[in-house]
Amino acid sequence: MTTKFSILIPAYNEEHSIVSCLNSLISLNYDNREIIIVDDASTDHTAGVVKTCSEKGIVLVQREKNGGRAAALNSGLQKATGDIIVTTDADTVVPPDWLHRFESYFKDPHVIAVGGSYRARNMDKPLPHATSILDQILNGLFKKSVIPNKLSGVNSAIRRDALMHLGGFNEHAWWSEDSELGWKLDEVGQVVYDPDNVVNTIYPDTWSGIWRRKFYWGYAMGLQFKQRIPANKKLLIRPALFILLFISLFIFLVSLPYGFPIYGIPGIIFFFLLNLLTILYIPLGVIIMIKNKDRHYFKTAPLLAILPIVREFAYVCGVGMGFCRGKMTKIKPSWKKETK
Repeated sequence: MTTKFSILIPAYNEEHSIVSCLNSLISLNYDNREIIIVDDASTDHTAGVVKTCSEKGIVLVQREKNGGRAAALNSGLQKATGDIIVTTDADTVVPPDWLHRFESYFKDPHVIAVGGSYRARNMDKPLPHATSILDQILNGLFKKSVIPNKLSGVNSAIRRDALMHLGGFNEHAWWSEDSELGWKLDEVGQVVYDPDNVVNTIYPDTWSGIWRRKFYWGYAMGLQFKQRIPANKKLLIRPALFILLFISLFIFLVSLPYGFPIYGIPGIIFFFLLNLLTILYIPLGVIIMIKNKDRHYFKTAPLLAILPIVREFAYVCGVGMGFCRGKMTKIKPSWKKETK
């Protein structure tokens, strides 16, 4: 007997993008599954669009009050009957063999959760294209080795009993319920990352959208630092590298009049970190584009030198703001679409 999967999709004002998501879910080549869409009190016609698919096995759960992504997921979890809980977003398209790939990992009883990768659906636009290539470098080539969490809400599968043991999705973990859950699961069992199990989702297509998303992500991480959840040193790597970059630049500029013996060391540190955060991504991005038979080299390569700096700067600003001034109780639950 095959494992039963319950697919939970929280949705808020997704009447236009959810159609493609529903079509991809209906086309899954795995029979023992249920698809639960949770409408988090949308103000558009999201619920109406989902109801048109009710005859195709789509279950709609409607919340009366908007509570955010984690609250919507918990509402769906109450209706779920599967052994494995799978989550994705309403603007995401999944591959036909999505559940089969997850199932292969859960044959190992020690595995309690599996995270997959993601790429941009709107690759026709320059910024989403470059951001998607950058994510493929971090998540594909590096296999999230510099990121302490293997789960992403857009593409993850979790054993139901392990999820229920941890109390479901934390509705107070603003903007980072997937990361917090991933950290907690990693403490009680084996969490696996599969870079080849890829879904396609909508990416921000403006600089302000990219900034806001990374800032809010950093803000959520700052709140986690403040709450001391978790005590994971890997979370400090990214802000520490970025801060060191600016400190070394400042010392380099101040010490220039005193000759190479003085400015040499901070200069070397600065240019090494600058290369690590910018120039290094250009050849890696080209390699990935060649592998993907993507020929937009000249449009994308320059952006790969700028994007990491912008994203890391936004992230570090968010971490600092969340840690120094943030209060969990003053933050309202947010949706990805509202911060694009």
